[in-house]
Amino acid sequence: MSANEAAAGSALARWRRTPAGTCLLYSALVRLAFLKFLAYRLRYYTGVISYTIFVAGNYYLYQAIFNSRAESSVTIGGLSLPQMVTYVALSWLGRSFYFNNIDRTLSGQIQRGEIAVLLIKPFHVQTATFFEAVGEAGFRLLMFTLPILAVVIPLFPLLAPPAPALYGWTLLSFLLAMVVNSQINFLVGCLAFFLKNINGVIRAKMVTMEFLTGVLIPFTFFPVWFQKIVSVLPFQCISYIPVTIYLGRRTGEELVAALLVQAAWAVGLFVAGRLLWAFSVRHVTLQGG
Repeated sequence: MSANEAAAGSALARWRRTPAGTCLLYSALVRLAFLKFLAYRLRYYTGVISYTIFVAGNYYLYQAIFNSRAESSVTIGGLSLPQMVTYVALSWLGRSFYFNNIDRTLSGQIQRGEIAVLLIKPFHVQTATFFEAVGEAGFRLLMFTLPILAVVIPLFPLLAPPAPALYGWTLLSFLLAMVVNSQINFLVGCLAFFLKNINGVIRAKMVTMEFLTGVLIPFTFFPVWFQKIVSVLPFQCISYIPVTIYLGRRTGEELVAALLVQAAWAVGLFVAGRLLWAFSVRHVTLQGG
C-alpha cells in the first residue's frame, strides 16, 4: 500500500461508524419520526372517530347478516357473531398501528429530486425509512391505537383471546406485520424511479391490500381455491394472521408456523427491497438549472 492510499484510509477511518454509532443514528431516526408525527397529533385524534365509525358500520352489517339466519347459533365462515365483531375491530386496530406512507413519501422525494441528497447521506435509505416507520408505529400505538381501543371496548362486545399468552403472540405478530407492510410500501415507492408518478399505483395498492390482507372480509368467507392463493402471498401476514392468532384459531405448531411465515416474508421483502434499490438508483435522472 502506498503512502497516499494509507493516508486516504486513515482519513476515511475517522468517518466510519462503530456499531454503537449506527444504533445511535437509527434510534435518532425513530425518535425524530415520533416527534414529527406528534406535531400533527390532532389529525390522529379525529382519526379515532373515523376508525370507530368503520368498526360500527361493520358491526351493524354483520349483526344484520347473522340475525337474518334462521339458526339460533349460527356461524358464517367458521366465525360466530362475537368472533366476527372481534375480528373486524382488531383488524382496524391493527391497521391503525402498522399503516405508513413510505411509498408516497419516497415517490415525492424522487419526483422533487430530493433523493439526490438522501443518496449522499451516511445511511442506507431503505434502512432509514424502516426505522422512521418504527417511530411512526410507536406514535400510532400510543396516540392512535390505544385511544381507539379505549373507545371501541365499551361500545362493542369484543372477545378476549382463549389464552392469556395469545396477547403476547398477537403483539409479536402485529410487529412482524408492520415490517412486512413497510417493506411492501418501500418496494412500491421504488417504482417511482421508473414511472415517475405512481399516485395511481399507490391508490390501487391500498384498495387491493385492504382486500387481500383480510381487513375487510375474512378469507374463510371465500372459496377454498381463493384461500390457497392468498396463503402463498405476503398480504395475509399483515392482518389475517395476527387476528386469527388472537382468536385462537392458530395454536401449537400452527402458531409457530404462522409466525415463521411472517418472519420469512419480512426478511425476504427486505432483501428484495435492497436488490430493487440497488437496481433503481442506476436510473436516477435529475433536472435543474
